[in-house]
Amino acid sequence: MAEQLKKSIINLYGLPSFGFQLFVNMEVFYFAAFLTDFAKLPMALVGTVLLITSIFDIIWVPTAGVILEKSNMKWGKYRSWLLVGPPLAALFFILQFSKIGSPSVNAIIITVGFVVSHLIWNIYYGGHIAMNSSMTTVREDRIAMSSNRGMFNGLGAIAFSLIGMPLILALGKNNPPMGYTITVAITGLVMVACYYVLFFITKDYAFHGTSVQTGQAEQKMSVGDMFKQIAYNPPLIGLMLGEFGRYLGRFVIFGLAFYYFKYVVNNLAVITIFFTGLNVVIFLGAAVSNPLAKKFGERNVYMASLGIFVVGLLAIWLMPMNYISFMIVMFLAYIGYAMPDALGVVMYSSTVDYAEWKTGKNARGFVMSLLSFPIKAAILARSVIITAVLAGAGYVAEMAPTPELVNGVKNGITLIPAVIILAGLMCIMFLYRITPKKLEQMQKEIAARKAA
Repeated sequence: MAEQLKKSIINLYGLPSFGFQLFVNMEVFYFAAFLTDFAKLPMALVGTVLLITSIFDIIWVPTAGVILEKSNMKWGKYRSWLLVGPPLAALFFILQFSKIGSPSVNAIIITVGFVVSHLIWNIYYGGHIAMNSSMTTVREDRIAMSSNRGMFNGLGAIAFSLIGMPLILALGKNNPPMGYTITVAITGLVMVACYYVLFFITKDYAFHGTSVQTGQAEQKMSVGDMFKQIAYNPPLIGLMLGEFGRYLGRFVIFGLAFYYFKYVVNNLAVITIFFTGLNVVIFLGAAVSNPLAKKFGERNVYMASLGIFVVGLLAIWLMPMNYISFMIVMFLAYIGYAMPDALGVVMYSSTVDYAEWKTGKNARGFVMSLLSFPIKAAILARSVIITAVLAGAGYVAEMAPTPELVNGVKNGITLIPAVIILAGLMCIMFLYRITPKKLEQMQKEIAARKAA
């Protein structure tokens, strides 16, 4: 029987995610605004910077996975990146929020800061995720760590929503761009500290799940073999498609929330409450996902959660609501986003075991790094959908609400995400067929092969 992890590791496994959320939300919420209103780049340059960085943002996901899988530093294959990566990423991320030189020079500096920081953080982000399965094969411990990470994700998002803008304004009182730069530096230090805590408490598990601790030659895997881990892995394909649908639905809702509150329910002032409430729901959903997944299985809880999300969105679409009823129903429905958010890591871990069982090879770092690929793809698709919704509704800035605009925005924030999420649910249902019993069977066969 596999040895269970120390409670301190299970309870603090998600701490890096708190720092990462505090750190990365600067970009999520304020990168475009920084380019236009603080770095004061011309719109043509802004468009170029956003296009180049978006392309690299997607390319870096599999690239980081290959680097992670090929590397093997002395502090552990995956654990080493918790030490090396965060400070380097923080330094280059500061450049992404800097105002230096002429607009052209500044655009180059910002782009370099983005490209380098994102490559590095994709590597150590993947290393952190991979440790969920490299440190233990105990399913219950994996679930507990995964849900713990979801809770810290929610706490990090809540913390940023409370301190982000006040910190930017206070530090940039006499020099607004510098407010962004210093805030990034501060959140970067917090992020580094969070990763270092996990690095130091996992010293005894540095080489778990890798060949280094046995003294044997490390198994070499070609890039082609790594990508075969996707092609021969229907559960991984189904999970990535399901995650793509879940994230795309969320991003469309977030992107259209401004227009919904302004034009449909006519109360833009409460949008801050709405976003903060959704972050609180993420924390609560992560907390309840742990016992539910252990009892009913990760796959079943994931699918039931997406079903809740779809039903809630359809209820809002079908029934007339004011801003209060809209937020109440959306908060309840958002539980359906929050619980899968806490289960994604453990489900990806199971696809690693499936791939090793199927192919005889383990590409844990590469597979686990793919967790962020659906997010990047959904960000790109979101822009297309939101643009199509607004154009189809005849939207013009500061226009008076029309029936076409109201119906278009309402359909965009409810019906379209519901259809997208339902499609993702179908992918999970038909492709991700790993049950707790099947996982246990695969792990036993893998262990028997290694023993032989």
